[in-house]
Amino acid sequence: MKYTSRKQSRRYWVTVLSAAVCSLSLASTIVAQQVAPEKRPNIVMIVADDMNWDTPGCLGGAGPDITPNIDRLASEGIRFEHAYVNIAVCTPSRSVMLTGLYSHNNGAEGFQRIHPGTPTLPAILSEEGYLCGTIGKPLRQQDVFHWSVNYRWQGTGDENRWGRDPEVYRRFAKSFFQMAKVAQQPFFLMASSHDPHRPYGGGKSNAPHFERTKSSRTYKPSEVKVPGFLPDIPDVRKEMAGYCTSARRLDDMVGAILSELAKTKNADDTIVVFLSDHGMSVPFAKTNCYVESTRTPLIIRWPNQIQKQQVDRGHMISAVDLLPTLLEAVGLPLPEKLDGRSFFPLLKGENQSGRDAIFAQFHHIHGRNPYPMRSIITKDHAYLFNAWSNGKRTYRAEPMAGLTYRAMKRAGEKTPSLAKRVHHLEYRTVEEFYNLRKDSFCLENLLPNKEQGATSESSKQALEMLRRKLRTWMVEYNDFALEAFDHRDSPEALERFMKDYTERSGREVEAMKPYEAAKRYGF
Repeated sequence: MKYTSRKQSRRYWVTVLSAAVCSLSLASTIVAQQVAPEKRPNIVMIVADDMNWDTPGCLGGAGPDITPNIDRLASEGIRFEHAYVNIAVCTPSRSVMLTGLYSHNNGAEGFQRIHPGTPTLPAILSEEGYLCGTIGKPLRQQDVFHWSVNYRWQGTGDENRWGRDPEVYRRFAKSFFQMAKVAQQPFFLMASSHDPHRPYGGGKSNAPHFERTKSSRTYKPSEVKVPGFLPDIPDVRKEMAGYCTSARRLDDMVGAILSELAKTKNADDTIVVFLSDHGMSVPFAKTNCYVESTRTPLIIRWPNQIQKQQVDRGHMISAVDLLPTLLEAVGLPLPEKLDGRSFFPLLKGENQSGRDAIFAQFHHIHGRNPYPMRSIITKDHAYLFNAWSNGKRTYRAEPMAGLTYRAMKRAGEKTPSLAKRVHHLEYRTVEEFYNLRKDSFCLENLLPNKEQGATSESSKQALEMLRRKLRTWMVEYNDFALEAFDHRDSPEALERFMKDYTERSGREVEAMKPYEAAKRYGF
């Protein structure tokens, strides 16, 4: 295992040495200039990769005894039953968490860098004396994150070959906590697992530098719970079994980090945050804007500050709110430019108004074939705007690479209702509207065509309210898709938007190549 720290420039060391010489002759008039870091709470943020919100046992459980460590963490703090991320793909989702800005405002619409100069959580904490470390899913971009120390994988190429051994996280966490103890600094550790992202399950591999170990439990297809937005057919169960095995290995990682934290005697003064970057990698979840795409299992533990066994079922929380919440919790001022707002009052058991909806986006992966989508989700309804849908353009994304999509496609040849579901996945409609009280899994779009419309007067009123709220949000946060939304009834206008956006996103990805070459890191 290798660690990298921020390098000091030659000029810096010359300055330090000169100052030291001066201090010898002026000892009676000059006092030490370095101020010890102020004592503040520590932060440990653990982020799962591609884990659905209801996978942990404390939120329903995708299999028996699947997450004992996460469940224990939830029992020791508060879990939010209506928490959401704001974009269902890994790099943009984490970028929102660490900037408090929606993806179109921080620069990472897809696998892209954050705008230079953007304040980030680790950079802010580092400036205030925190030791900041990261392990797992790569968040290089040292120019904006300013990590004090980060884990460097020994291999090259496919990142899915690493981050799948809980003992690697244990060793890094142990060393990191010891480093903070010696330096007498508060710390921020971000641990981003690759589980339960594919490849699922599995033990040791003969491939070089494949950091993969066997999960503490292997699940059988007969043991798992198939999510309600997927059909219960054999190959779906088979993929779910692998997924659950990987989710259990993620839980092993959580346990490893928390056990090392407990050994430091700092656990009572540490805020532990657990969540997933987005939903699981299956149709209608990851890389979309549905409930299952963006809902996340948010758990926060802070001994002596947050009461144990708390469940918040009333407020809707966005991941864009994490940065301001954590900064308020540790007593630090907020950046001037923020899209999120603190939910710190909720950690203290108070109520907070204006938390009845969340907003989600999707843009593209690597700039090619973008699928711009927007959604507003409340506890009662969900409304989606798909600027890309024209009845001819087909949706293709990573969640369609697994067994589940292929199984749905085959089964649809004999089951008309499933064929209709697959067709909707592939083509969508410009607008979608769901009554979550009756259809929590978004199975029946109430707006399949202009002729049908909403099914009742109350539904029509709810639809118009969501449209208005989404437009207000787009105006407030300067969403570039606003004009397309305003002309959603014009196929010509939407096609112009798609042409312009496809060209723009492609140019931006191409413009990153010199940066990637210089940093020896590809997004």
